[in-house]
Amino acid sequence: MKYPWLLLALGFALVAGCARVPSGTPVAWPAHRAAMAALEEWQLEGKLGYQTAQDAGSARLAWAQRGPWIEVSLSGPFGAGSAHIQAGPQGAVLRQPGRADRHADSAEALSREVFGWVLPARELRDWVRGIPFRGAPVQHIAFDGQGRLGELRQNGWELAFADYRQTAAGFLPGRIDADDGQLRLRLVIKSWQVGAHGAQR
Repeated sequence: MKYPWLLLALGFALVAGCARVPSGTPVAWPAHRAAMAALEEWQLEGKLGYQTAQDAGSARLAWAQRGPWIEVSLSGPFGAGSAHIQAGPQGAVLRQPGRADRHADSAEALSREVFGWVLPARELRDWVRGIPFRGAPVQHIAFDGQGRLGELRQNGWELAFADYRQTAAGFLPGRIDADDGQLRLRLVIKSWQVGAHGAQR
């Protein structure tokens, strides 16, 4: 390993009766993948940690997805204070307290300007649901003992999915570790809201 893991104590809680998944009947991957892909409106809150060769940090994360539109808010010791990114097909805008709005073609471009590294927002939209990113080929995929996504290599990233929870929407991962060789990310979510219903913790 290129550098040590961040140690982040974080939790994932998801819609309607979240609980750690017992060793029960394995899921049918094609049906499970289709069900997760159908979740086009959701919100999550949690914590995102990152590590590069020069820097490391973590921040609270809130992400709202409405079809192709996203709103991502980061707050905490990222070295850049709080940041709010709105992005969609027409571009992206970054808002920070006391600063003029900044515009770019994508959330990825804005994150590079602010943090010095790229938040893979396009890919994460699928990865947080425990499915491969639908916009690029998969180089490697492996499943856990229950038939859910366990390992993934895609778009230059190596990913591990763990701590699945059972929810009314299906099985969703409790932790995602991602590494592209220069940047390591760890995402764990504290609450998840699907559609217009209230979040459950």
